[in-house]
Amino acid sequence: MTLIESRTAPPEFDAAQLLFQEAKQRRRRRWLVSGIVSLVILVVMGVTFGLSVGRRGGGTQPPVPSAAVPAASAVSAADFSVRPLLCFAPVFAPTGLSVSAGTSPTCGQAFQLTPAHLGVTPETNRVGGFIVDNPGRADPSLAAVPSTSSQDDTKDATVLLPGATASDGRYVLGPAGLTGAGIQSATAVHIDGQWAVLLRLTDAGSAQWDALAQEQFHAFVGVVVDGHVISAPITQPTQSSFTSFEGELQLAGSFDQQQAKALAARW
Repeated sequence: MTLIESRTAPPEFDAAQLLFQEAKQRRRRRWLVSGIVSLVILVVMGVTFGLSVGRRGGGTQPPVPSAAVPAASAVSAADFSVRPLLCFAPVFAPTGLSVSAGTSPTCGQAFQLTPAHLGVTPETNRVGGFIVDNPGRADPSLAAVPSTSSQDDTKDATVLLPGATASDGRYVLGPAGLTGAGIQSATAVHIDGQWAVLLRLTDAGSAQWDALAQEQFHAFVGVVVDGHVISAPITQPTQSSFTSFEGELQLAGSFDQQQAKALAARW
């Protein structure tokens, strides 16, 4: 799953981007980690996501993660993490000026995905329930920086990781706020006519996830499995203030029962 295609500019942001969206349930409110783009397939996890967002203003967005059939092996504590997403990066395009492997990636100020830069505003009359003033674009200076190797991909490091396929861009992420060690169980569930995977977190994992989500309120987080960014949602964009996820995290999208169960079985 190495990247072989070079791309210097991402495709246009077209109102189909990753987001957090509230899921209606009979007993209480829960939250989704959602992927995007019409019918793209999520490579490591084997599911498709399709949620839409409104936007205001211009801007471009790097490719979103795509996918294939999920691996048969389980997800270990080291294989899963959720990290703050610092900026987007183009597909690796080696040149004579390429930097050495292991170099810590640095996002240019104009490309940093801070809440102030993104300008997320809840707006109930928009599709998806919010708008984004500036969805961000890839930092071209990172094209010559190789992706972080598995050896250097540690939870405390700032890393540069690819999406799931050659057509995806790459992502600069900060130290992990939540790892697989914080997951207690995973279950395939059927909610509002769609299949999802509900991750129940340990007490420590719940506190870590809430801390990261609050830190990244109205900003992106990157969900990483097997060294690839498989989802990059915005945290609670339809809310005006942060609320706890209450020890649960949902991976949700347009996948069937078999796919949801296969994904849940990896934990």
